[in-house]
Amino acid sequence: MRLSTRLRFVVTTWLASAALAMSTGRYEAYAAPRGAFSDLAGTWSGSGRVDSAGGSETIRCRAQYGVADGGARVEQRLVCASASYQFNIECRATDAAGRVSGTWSETTRNVSGALTGALEGGRLQAVVNSPLFSAGLSLITRSGTQEIVITPQNNDVRQVSIRLRRS
Repeated sequence: MRLSTRLRFVVTTWLASAALAMSTGRYEAYAAPRGAFSDLAGTWSGSGRVDSAGGSETIRCRAQYGVADGGARVEQRLVCASASYQFNIECRATDAAGRVSGTWSETTRNVSGALTGALEGGRLQAVVNSPLFSAGLSLITRSGTQEIVITPQNNDVRQVSIRLRRS
């Protein structure tokens, strides 16, 4: 059965309009949302430095990030080691309109607590707390690199600075 000329014109015009609208982004509501943690997914590795009351030491690190809910949730496992230091941090966090909350644990020392902070433009500023440990946390992600700075309070370790690249 052949379409009438008018019906063919209407269908062709509608299809062309839909294709043009999609190619220019007018149908953004149909695109999958990208949450704040989307760019973290995958494996990262690099090195850093531990600054303590006794001096500085280089550490090697690797991180694995699992991202869920369109990038609104993240699970991180960060493992770092040197001759004198080893730590294994596991973190679960959720972003709700720039407000981040979650939990963390340092498994080699069996310490865990809460994480709270703010996320904007690829930069997380947070605090991790437990009855035994408290630290400031900064994580900046840009162009396939991450800079992580952990600043413990009332501790022999004054700062941990890490620079990672996507593996």
